[in-house]
Amino acid sequence: MDVLSSSVNPRSVAARSRSAKERAWDELVMQTNSSSIVSKRSVERIYYPDEPHYFRYFVNKFQRRAPLINRGYHLRLHIIDSAVRRFLERPGHDSHDAKTKVVVNLGCGSDVLPWQCMARYPDACHGAKFIDIDFPDLMAKKRAVVLNTPELCSVFGPFDVGAGEHVLLQSDKYSQIGCDLRDTADIQKALSICLGLSDCVFMFVAEVSITYMETSGADRVIKWASSLGQAEFCLLEQILPDGSDHPFAETMLRHFDKLKTPLKSVHEYPSLEDQNRRFSRLGWLHVKTLSLWQVWINDEWVSASQRRALDLVEPFDEWEEFALFAGHYCVVLARNHHLDSVCSENGRVVVAERLPPQLCPRLLFHAYSGTRGRRRFGAALQTRDELGQQVFANTFGLGTNDRLKSCDLYSFDSLAEGIRPNSAGPSRRVCHAIADLGQFGSLLTGGRTSPTSALRDCWRFSTDQNRWSPSDSLPLPLYRHAVAQLGRSNMTILVGGKSDSSTIFPGCLMHRPASGWTECSISSSVYQPVCGAILIGFKTHHLIESDSESPILQFEGILAGGLKEDGTFGTQVLRWRLEVPPEGKPTISFEPMISSANAESLVCRFGASAHLLDGERVAVVGGIQHDGVVSRRNEVIILNVSKLRLDVVSCCSLASSDEPSSTTPRPVLVGTAVSLAEHDRLLVMGGGATCFSMGTYWNQGCYVLFMGSLHPRSSPAMTSSPLIFRKLVEVADQPQLTKQVFESSIGSQRANTISDVPRIRISTADEFENVLKAGKPVILEGCGLGTCVHKWNPAYLTKHVGPQRRVVVHEASSPTMDFNSKNFSYTTKSFASFLAEVEKGAKQYLRALSEEHPTDQPANVKADFPDLADDFQLPPALSLVKRNEFSSVLRISGRVNMWLHYDVMANVYCQVVGSKRLLLFPPDDVGYLSLVPGASTSSIDVFSGLETPALASTHPHEAILGPGDILFLPPLWLHATTALTDLGVAINVFFRSLETGYSNGRDVYGNRDVAAYEKGRQDVARIMNSLGKLPRDMQAFYMRRLADEMAEMVIR
Repeated sequence: MDVLSSSVNPRSVAARSRSAKERAWDELVMQTNSSSIVSKRSVERIYYPDEPHYFRYFVNKFQRRAPLINRGYHLRLHIIDSAVRRFLERPGHDSHDAKTKVVVNLGCGSDVLPWQCMARYPDACHGAKFIDIDFPDLMAKKRAVVLNTPELCSVFGPFDVGAGEHVLLQSDKYSQIGCDLRDTADIQKALSICLGLSDCVFMFVAEVSITYMETSGADRVIKWASSLGQAEFCLLEQILPDGSDHPFAETMLRHFDKLKTPLKSVHEYPSLEDQNRRFSRLGWLHVKTLSLWQVWINDEWVSASQRRALDLVEPFDEWEEFALFAGHYCVVLARNHHLDSVCSENGRVVVAERLPPQLCPRLLFHAYSGTRGRRRFGAALQTRDELGQQVFANTFGLGTNDRLKSCDLYSFDSLAEGIRPNSAGPSRRVCHAIADLGQFGSLLTGGRTSPTSALRDCWRFSTDQNRWSPSDSLPLPLYRHAVAQLGRSNMTILVGGKSDSSTIFPGCLMHRPASGWTECSISSSVYQPVCGAILIGFKTHHLIESDSESPILQFEGILAGGLKEDGTFGTQVLRWRLEVPPEGKPTISFEPMISSANAESLVCRFGASAHLLDGERVAVVGGIQHDGVVSRRNEVIILNVSKLRLDVVSCCSLASSDEPSSTTPRPVLVGTAVSLAEHDRLLVMGGGATCFSMGTYWNQGCYVLFMGSLHPRSSPAMTSSPLIFRKLVEVADQPQLTKQVFESSIGSQRANTISDVPRIRISTADEFENVLKAGKPVILEGCGLGTCVHKWNPAYLTKHVGPQRRVVVHEASSPTMDFNSKNFSYTTKSFASFLAEVEKGAKQYLRALSEEHPTDQPANVKADFPDLADDFQLPPALSLVKRNEFSSVLRISGRVNMWLHYDVMANVYCQVVGSKRLLLFPPDDVGYLSLVPGASTSSIDVFSGLETPALASTHPHEAILGPGDILFLPPLWLHATTALTDLGVAINVFFRSLETGYSNGRDVYGNRDVAAYEKGRQDVARIMNSLGKLPRDMQAFYMRRLADEMAEMVIR
């Protein structure tokens, strides 16, 4: 249909009532639509792969946006969709049964809300009508796209393109109106052409549209909408929850000013309360206002399962920046009528509590020069220079372009002499943690390169030598974990953290230099596994008598807040107690502390820093909290702790000062490195945030907050000098040892290193075929395994397998099982008993067999465990595995090592619950690994023997698997596994990667050698028989000749 056949001139209204300058401004506002729909198209393609895609018809070229922008736009689209859906699905009542439901999108741009509604809930859309309204020029372009795109036109057509003034497109279900939103009288006339106003109920949607209008004009639109019969309104636009000088708000306002499309309403209605009063004043009877962050954490709008599912779509770890974005956008849901099922929901319920007093400790600020100090998500470290003066470092983290392999050095009055540049140390990383161990130096733990690539290496920094040295690696990769010194010892406690973008480590670890990392038993159920929590260790310890000669060591501290696996806050304020026996596992217990609701909301933060000022006071700095944005007055809070009670006694800001003339710039306390110097001085270094799509804010300098000045018993600080950035120190790579075998009179010593199995992401079957052809093990991450990763806890497994089902398990007395010596027994027991014993640390292992024919047929999860089968799904990219599947094996293990062996069939090892470490060896290493002829297993304990001379010539590879990881194991790669957690659950899928060559006959386990090898062994026996009549020395000579000839053929 020719779009020019309409008799309407879309420019007529604009030309009649707007000056040239005003029309130019209108054009700029319309251009904001172009950027928005590109981002929405990115969300559509990535987050909704199984739905019809409609934004693609308005976006010429797909551009994948950053995860932060994708998640932000997804949330915007989700709340609009949810509000409209509820309106459409709400049953009519009384005299309104026959009324038509109309969804009016004010300032719609190229939005495709009507088409999405029809695709997602067509039944609810039955009888409803959708109306898009925007500038005439923009609607003319949208009309052209709709009419010339069959996929769009067919949903709502046939269309009338000449229905009346301002009505550019008209059908029974959909209309387009080209009109300036300021002209409400013209809009109402156009609506009257499209439908009978008195026979309709309305839902008005305004997604970041009327905020560009003069505030008086926007208010007239809202008031007009409330007068149009029975109506509802959904407004989404920016707010300033903590003032226009908040760094995010400042960046946001500057961004729109630069585009010459300044936000107007945000200054008149900067808060949720202001928006509530606005709508109430303009004729809306029931008003509910929320920030987008409150939408995110509210199960009413986004369920826990929906939040968790997003992490499987796209790896994500920009939580602080997501909270800042979502905290600066509001959603207003308003109605001008009562609902029978709702008594009252007007406004937000705010319970007033006494706020802690705001104090003004002495504050010093020193500005950075140029790009110096631009470092975020690093970690603070303290040391001393050769003169004994304190030096503070902001280590690694993210710079202006990439992750950094350096440290920024700061001091008060020292030149930081003696801090050696270019010393070897850790690799680039962010979100790592450093425990300050006082006289014992510092311990750096974990971190990540990307949200799916966590690190497990640890490094000790010596304050005597100012050098890094490797320490014991974590049992599993972690980032966003919390660490603290135990008392004044050289021991460290670690709680929580993430092993990948969607998995929270549920346990606690303790590090002791003499014995490495040990997982603690958790004796209470009140702790919610989190990442990014506040963790404090008190500087005292207690000795408790025990049955042995040595006493039990007891340490205590506080844990608060953190982010749960579903992306919401852990509302926990706990006192922890760690008991370390002379032998065995340490035990940690948690007990809730008594605090007011106000204190809990202030303390339960994510990404904050906490420091012990003295025996009873704790300073908490920055981060994000339950409402998203931490307000200026609560940037720093002081806690008083006594036994099981915690109180917020005062608060202060880094943007305030006791000097009236101060012009200290306000920082964003996200990604900062915070350290506590002598005399209770809090030092804040670096920090900044990506402010959604509007730019990056970097803190402009470093801060010193004299907390000692708030304590009446404290002495004044020894120095009034500011903290000054001194220099940047590069950290060199560790020297790599060559792969050689050094021989000496006392034997050989291993010199080669372990290679990490690479982690990759694939999305297509072709990409997996390339992996298969390469023939090297890889870890596939972010592919998705279905709901099993979230569902399969012990209770769920017991219920769906059957508590009384009998299973045969390997029960071992040693953590290292050996198939050849059979140092374990096969025991039959109920599944419930097995799982309960494993949870308590039992050395047991279940390798499921076929339920019906265990000795004749391979295992199959779908047939053997039908109630679990639907929870586990191989990703589409592994369709080749599914087509050629030989068996699928459920594996559940406790704290035992699986013996070294190889599999003849290729397989994918899908980790569902817990974590495992695997050592893998290429097929060329088979001669070094003590496999007897015809056997596929070895008795070598590679985990304890890797450094021995016997294995010096091998080429080990290491894989650390967490929930959701898939390890591709090529045929014949030898491997052994060890558990990193008390409970591990995996599905192992074996598949045929060869077209021919497998042995005929029974092969239950998928590790029977190929037919050619079995025949070859028979041929060897015949050769030996034919040489048997010769003398032994001649037998040996010719066997070696034959062996050499065969080896030469292999090398060729």
